[in-house]
Amino acid sequence: MPVIEITSQLNCPLPTPVRFPMPPGFVATGALQLRAQGASQVLPVQRDGDDLVAILPSTKANEKRRYVLEKASAAPAGGVKLKEEGAHGLAIVMPDGLFTVYNLNPEGARPYFHPVVGPGGTPVTRNFPMKDLAEEKNAKDQDHPHHRSFWTAFDEVSGTDNWSELPRHGFTKHKEFAGRAEGPVFGGFTADATWTSKEGKPLLDERRTIRVYNVGPNLRLLDYDVQLKASYQDIEYGDTKEGGILAFRVFHTMKEKEGGNLYNSNGEVGEKEVWGKKAAWLDYVGPIQGKTYGIAMMDHPGNLNHPCRWHARNYGLVGTNPFSNASFEKGAPETIFKQPKGETLRFRYRVYIHRHDTKTADVDDVYHAWIQAPKATIL
Repeated sequence: MPVIEITSQLNCPLPTPVRFPMPPGFVATGALQLRAQGASQVLPVQRDGDDLVAILPSTKANEKRRYVLEKASAAPAGGVKLKEEGAHGLAIVMPDGLFTVYNLNPEGARPYFHPVVGPGGTPVTRNFPMKDLAEEKNAKDQDHPHHRSFWTAFDEVSGTDNWSELPRHGFTKHKEFAGRAEGPVFGGFTADATWTSKEGKPLLDERRTIRVYNVGPNLRLLDYDVQLKASYQDIEYGDTKEGGILAFRVFHTMKEKEGGNLYNSNGEVGEKEVWGKKAAWLDYVGPIQGKTYGIAMMDHPGNLNHPCRWHARNYGLVGTNPFSNASFEKGAPETIFKQPKGETLRFRYRVYIHRHDTKTADVDDVYHAWIQAPKATIL
């Protein structure tokens, strides 16, 4: 059986995914596991394309651990599962219950995730306009109806508004699921879509890949990968604040106006300090039913114009914006990003939904454990 040596680069007290290539000649059929040499620890392993993925419970800097990769006698109970939800939805279900539903209403402007359920079964995103709840009846909680919980969109895509739902807005039209995954380590999907003008003229193709990790009931951890290909023409992305390649609208009691707050990787706090600023991550933290929750969004160093700017508002919106400058920073030159026909832009993000405040939840440790992930070597 192959021996895998995993070297942790950093300290991280929370579960951390580790990815490594399939060992040459190893036949990966059935349930797999990593069994620690000289210890009783066993980690479930799941295949993801040509790679294998496991979850380390925690890491210590420069620690080396050796595991034997072997077939498990039986698949572990639980895991992350997918379930059809009505005619146009795909649910991602954790061992302790629903995490989210990917909504694909063909009459809608674009796909979105709702609800988004955090640790302890607590919804952490706004329900309007998907649900008309009594606690969100006032105007300050029913603004911006295009802010649909958790989504991807951008204004000014070669002259098309694919951000709002105002007259003449564009669309993101789901085409098909190119892949689905469920198992003991992660679950998710790859979905193909086309961004179009109001009239249905195709502008670019999108491939969106979601990986939600089985890291236990006390947190949620997911990887969000968006590829935008200029399949039909050259594309120009305008300099506008109205965008979120990854965007959330937090639960109404979490917003800064209701006692929540915004924290970024620079140590800046609140909308006045974080809005439009470049930062590696941003955490929106606030109260829900007397407890503190947060949605931390992390920008990968390989992304265009990393660290991105953040469209982060005290009324509950937060989105990543890799394209714009002048719209955020007074006096900055306007930037029009040009993508030649045939080229693909790739954006990778990690989302960490947690209890407690930013420091207690170790958001910075989770970020660095992602970008400096444990390294696996086949011995």
